[in-house]
Amino acid sequence: MKLIVTIIEDNDVDKVMAALTSQNIGVTRVSSTGIFILPGNSTLLIGVDEQHVAQVMQVIADLAARRQGFVAYTYASEAPLAGVTQVEVGGFLSFVLAIDHFEQV
Repeated sequence: MKLIVTIIEDNDVDKVMAALTSQNIGVTRVSSTGIFILPGNSTLLIGVDEQHVAQVMQVIADLAARRQGFVAYTYASEAPLAGVTQVEVGGFLSFVLAIDHFEQV
């Protein structure tokens, strides 16, 4: 048995969870904070048999990969200016841990 601990941007977490649960893969979401991904992120705890690790990692990679996005910005001056700039959004960080013992009550 393996435990996949994945930190995902909040904008991507719902679609990742929906995809995993549609494949009958249980997932627990823990809200978390940190500087890895801003403005918000969540930690997913996913317990699976070893043969499903690649499947789970592929779902996460497909739905939470880094990609280009746009954010609004303002420049404070005597005449405030506003605009949009392209930035990289998304991304994830995953740890796959071996589990020696598992109980479900």
